[in-house]
Amino acid sequence: MSSSRPKSAKSKSVKLLSGGNPQIPKGDGEAPVRAYVDAMPGWKREIGEQLDALVSELVPGVQKAIRWNSPFYGSEELGWFLSFHVFTRYVRVTFFAGLSLTPIPPGGTEKSRVGRWIDIYEDEGIDEAQMTKWIKQAAKLPGWQSSTSAEQNANPKKIPEVDAYLAKAKKWREEQVELREILFGCGLTEELKWSKPCYTFEGHNVAIIQGFKEFCAVLFPNGALLKDPKGFLEKPGENSHSARRMPFRSLAEITKKRAALKAFVKEAVKAEKAGKEVEARKEREPIPEELQRKMKSDPELKKAFEALTPGRQRGYILHISAAKQSTTRENRIGKWRPHILDGKGMHDR
Repeated sequence: MSSSRPKSAKSKSVKLLSGGNPQIPKGDGEAPVRAYVDAMPGWKREIGEQLDALVSELVPGVQKAIRWNSPFYGSEELGWFLSFHVFTRYVRVTFFAGLSLTPIPPGGTEKSRVGRWIDIYEDEGIDEAQMTKWIKQAAKLPGWQSSTSAEQNANPKKIPEVDAYLAKAKKWREEQVELREILFGCGLTEELKWSKPCYTFEGHNVAIIQGFKEFCAVLFPNGALLKDPKGFLEKPGENSHSARRMPFRSLAEITKKRAALKAFVKEAVKAEKAGKEVEARKEREPIPEELQRKMKSDPELKKAFEALTPGRQRGYILHISAAKQSTTRENRIGKWRPHILDGKGMHDR
């Protein structure tokens, strides 16, 4: 199935973000979704046309919107049931209640909870019969309710998991407790991710409290978007691209920089609302020869690696390349192969 609607002239000016994903402001209705689909690059636009037309036909009166530079489909009663997003080599179609579908879509991790997805590549196209079955099922199930996140952000609650984390902290406990109070006071939702207190806005990570030997810090995953005239933020590592952290070494320093920290949080939330993303690096690090050879002889690994997000791919490339000996690089590939096949990055658990 494909749509005969003409491509909008305005789509030519739409900025393409990481992986070629169109940057479309948050909005409700047909127009912003149409703008997104029109701007999808190359063969991916036909996939977008097919998905949009299929959902529109199968779910009369479906509500459409753009959230975080992705088309969302749903209803006021049940919430969002489907979304899709452009990546470099594929279009990812996500079902927010995917774990309840029959058969269960192939993509997903432990962290994705009930959500599951399928990645559509150029040489595969859409299995329309299967996609039809999934859409019909998903549209009748409770989906993702953005209002739930909004209510959580309006009335945040502290969670016992973070209480336990702070109780076990051997260093910087008082400082991390104070940072928790500041972030919690900004109206963010408190969660525990990667065994660290994480503060989110409508499901998106805004700030993470970290404890180290020499200091504690607040990490902003998309900190490169923040204005920092006083130089309070630093890169977590030499190869960091998006993330920035704000280190603290005493309660007095936290008190002194409290206003700046809250301003960073406010700006980070504003960026999430606008759907901003850190631009991808123009030049990617070369894939180590050992990994190239392994993927050539191991098609399953190749497909799984190429399905990873650019950031996850880069993490593996840097880690493998850092080994001085070819044998060590090969050993690292073998060690991380199961993780890659599970669709996880090095820091995913």
